[in-house]
Amino acid sequence: QIPFLGETPANEQANRGVTVVGEGPTCGLIPIGCRCDNVRTTGLKWNLDGSLPLEFGGLVSTSNRAMEKIITVESSSAPLIFTAEVTAA
Repeated sequence: QIPFLGETPANEQANRGVTVVGEGPTCGLIPIGCRCDNVRTTGLKWNLDGSLPLEFGGLVSTSNRAMEKIITVESSSAPLIFTAEVTAA
């Protein structure tokens, strides 16, 4: 699960090992170096259901939208980069 900034106090995040990634709502998933199979997400406008691999030359999710406060990302293969918009203070 990936909470966005402001969802929980910083001390709770540190105690739970949560990685805060951004404020949203624009976000994306980018494969690192090779094809990523079985990628599933929840909480996005265009959730992935695992039916299409993420790979350059194919599907790369760079312009999705966070629709929920918590985003989940599951993948059974290669690592992914999760990108999130950071808004100006």
